[in-house]
Amino acid sequence: MDKWDSIIYILLIGITIFVGKFVKTRFKFFNKLVLPTALLGGLIGLLLSSEVIPGSYYIDKQVMESIVYHALAIGFIALALKDKQVENKRKVWSTGMIITSTYALQGFIGSAIVLLFFVPTFIGAGLLLPLGFGQGPALAISFGSNWSAFLGGHGVALGASFAFLGFLWGGIIGVVAINYFARKKGLLKPTSYEEKASSMQTIEIETVKEISILDGLTTQVVVLSVIYGLVWLTLTILESVLLPIGGIGKTIFDLLSGFNFVIGIGYALIYKLVLKRMQAKGRNVRLMTNNYILSNISSTAFNYMIAGGVLTITVSFFQQFGVLLLVVSTVGGLATLLYTRFITWRVYPKFKDEYFVALFGNLTGVASTGIALLKGLDPKLETPVAEELVLGAGTAMLMALPLFVILLLPANAANNGGDLATISLVTLFGCLAYTLVMFAILMIRSRKSAISK
Repeated sequence: MDKWDSIIYILLIGITIFVGKFVKTRFKFFNKLVLPTALLGGLIGLLLSSEVIPGSYYIDKQVMESIVYHALAIGFIALALKDKQVENKRKVWSTGMIITSTYALQGFIGSAIVLLFFVPTFIGAGLLLPLGFGQGPALAISFGSNWSAFLGGHGVALGASFAFLGFLWGGIIGVVAINYFARKKGLLKPTSYEEKASSMQTIEIETVKEISILDGLTTQVVVLSVIYGLVWLTLTILESVLLPIGGIGKTIFDLLSGFNFVIGIGYALIYKLVLKRMQAKGRNVRLMTNNYILSNISSTAFNYMIAGGVLTITVSFFQQFGVLLLVVSTVGGLATLLYTRFITWRVYPKFKDEYFVALFGNLTGVASTGIALLKGLDPKLETPVAEELVLGAGTAMLMALPLFVILLLPANAANNGGDLATISLVTLFGCLAYTLVMFAILMIRSRKSAISK
């Protein structure tokens, strides 16, 4: 059965997601939590594996991590290929600053706990808190994979675990919060949170007899294959050039290899630019992008990545990081809850409760978690909160770029034989300074808004 070795794990992930969807459909309790099906399926798959039940099926951690690695890149490339309509909308800087300041606060809390109570554990174990809570599974797993050598080979599992616990904070505490606010406002108590798409897609019929879905899918897969092939070629060339240099070259290559999706996004943007130039010249381009199919490809890739990330968790991982994970996520979750409640009450003159649940969901899960919680108080999304959350997340990514540089410092020091202890302190206080600066700006802006009224 050697021919099945590589495909069996892809089938396993698909089966676990199917089981997760069945459980959420069959048992209404799980619909009362804002919990992604892929996470639930991955957890069920893990509980039924040999890690928990001796003699059951074995999960090869390296193969599973490889699937997660490639699924992450494919998902981001598919998103980058989508043809986005740029609208002239005002940037929501206050919401972006709240999101960014919470990232930094989570980073400070996670790194402080590791440095104070879990020496000599690599500080990256704490820095995965803002990535798992604030950014969701994708970047947490990506950074965890890059730092795996410093985390006893458990980087992917740790990143996935922080993301999983973040979803639990948003899905349980967030639901408690909206039930409280709904009762307070006299609204109907939300009974379930189903995963349903809210957009509609028009499918063009090319002939009378067929709807060309297969051809459209094939085209998108071909484009993705070409772009990801260029990523592989780029990394192969870089490997031959950088590794002979020595330590610095290896560090740069490992960083680029870990962020393969960034290279893929770059090629996707170039491809879109070339297409637009050809269209502008009136040329008939057949290899076009299809937003509907690309959205489904990215969703599939991310779901496989999430479930696969959970399936990399092992007993040895819990023995090494279980206590750290519990302490960091508990303190981080409480701090996120209290901070978002305080800051939303001060910054927003209206819809304070709606902003709080939306931002809390976003900062413990992903944007869709925040929207799902928001629907409990604003079922038809009639308030400006949903739009500002999405726009604010975009501005937050720009403002958080220096913060990502700070997060990379410890790994760079560890790779190049630098003073890791000093760099860890720089990272710790860098996160604190970022939090304080953003907080101060938010307070000044809120004061000016109050005075102007």
